[in-house]
Amino acid sequence: MPINTVEFDLSMVNPETGEYRTARAYTVDGVLGVDNQPRLLSIGQLVMAICLQRASRLENGYTDPETNLHVNGIIDLMEEMNATSVQLEIMTKIEEEILAGTVELDSATVTYNGVPYTYQNFLTNVMRMTNVPDSASAASKDFITALEAKMDEKNSFSQQTMIELQSMTAKRDQAYDMVSNVLKSLNTVQVGIVNNY
Repeated sequence: MPINTVEFDLSMVNPETGEYRTARAYTVDGVLGVDNQPRLLSIGQLVMAICLQRASRLENGYTDPETNLHVNGIIDLMEEMNATSVQLEIMTKIEEEILAGTVELDSATVTYNGVPYTYQNFLTNVMRMTNVPDSASAASKDFITALEAKMDEKNSFSQQTMIELQSMTAKRDQAYDMVSNVLKSLNTVQVGIVNNY
């Protein structure tokens, strides 16, 4: 977020030096006034703009300008966790039916993200498993072990995502707390100025 400093003449003479006093304001790319020109911000407004942008980036993610890659935000992580939960639910159902010997993997179907898959296609194309048999009767112990390993991998991924999500949520909350603190400080200053008149 490029920040620019703008100094302007207050048309007031400093009695001690005889020089004109100047004031400093700040502009931030993307923060515009009603005239579509960069809006002049006080230091308090600048801090709030930076904190709000940080909170927004943490929530929605952003594209890294150096790598041009998307960096996940809170919403992205929540969607990943939801997808992982649905995948685990489907794999648990498939494992139960395989162990019961009541399913043909190449004909039984499941819907994932609005797309119907046979169990075999789901495990092969969505979960990226190899050597998926056609039927439950052909499912070997090795395949069951591979299926459980994939479920363990997804559980581990979900736990890591939860830790990252908690960390990002705490950082976002800190940004909002800082905005709240700046607003309180500005309000205190304004009340003090009004009371002095």
